[in-house]
Amino acid sequence: MPAGYYRFPTISGETVVFVCEDDLWMVSANGGIARRLTSNLGEASRPFLSPDGSQLAFTGREEGDSEVYWMPALGGRAKRLTYHGGLFGGIVVGWSPDGRFILYASNYGQPFAGLLRLWRVSPEGGMPEMLPFGPARNLSYGPRGGIVLGRNTADPARWKRYRGGTAGDLWIDPEGRGTFRRLISLKGNLGSPMWIGDRIYFLSDHEGVGNLYSCLPSGGDLQR
Repeated sequence: MPAGYYRFPTISGETVVFVCEDDLWMVSANGGIARRLTSNLGEASRPFLSPDGSQLAFTGREEGDSEVYWMPALGGRAKRLTYHGGLFGGIVVGWSPDGRFILYASNYGQPFAGLLRLWRVSPEGGMPEMLPFGPARNLSYGPRGGIVLGRNTADPARWKRYRGGTAGDLWIDPEGRGTFRRLISLKGNLGSPMWIGDRIYFLSDHEGVGNLYSCLPSGGDLQR
C-alpha cells in the first residue's frame, strides 16, 4: 500500500479493516490492494469486526455527532443505531463475545461531557442498554467470562506524563461475577486494555514514555 496515515486497525481471520482519510478501508492480512468501505458518511472511526468477522461496527459522524453505525463486513449500506447526540454520543469499543451486541461508550445523560458510561445495542437496532459498570471508556472480555475496564482512559497521544486524579486506570472482574478490583497500581496513565488469552495488554507511561505492557489477570508478571 502507498504511504498514508492509517489508524484504528481491527482484524478477524485474514481480514483487516482500518481508517484512512476519515473512511473505512479493508485489506487482506497478507497484503494487497485496500478497498474503501465508506464514503459520504462524515468522519468514520473506531471500527470493530464482530467475533465471526461477518459484521462491522464503527463510530460515524454523518450528521455531526458521534454515533454507532453497523454494516456488513464486506461492505454495503451503513445503518445508524444510536441517536444520543453530542461529541461522545456513541464511541464504539467492541462486541460482546457472542456477537449479539455492539459495545460503546457514551456520555448520554451524564452531568459532564467527559463522564462516559458503557452501553450495548443490537446490530439489528432497538433500544440501547446501559451496562452496570459505572464510569468507563473501554471494555474487554476474557476467555472465561472475566471483564477488564478502562476508566479515565482518554486519547493517549495527549497524556504527556499526566499524574493527576483523573489519570487512566484499569479495573478487573476476573470471573465476571460483578466484583471489580484495580488490576495493577502504576504511577502513570493506563489505557486501551485488551484481554488476550491469559494476559491483559494495555498502554502505560509509568516509565516516562507511553509503551505497550502486559500482565496476568492477578496484576503480576508485568512485562513491557
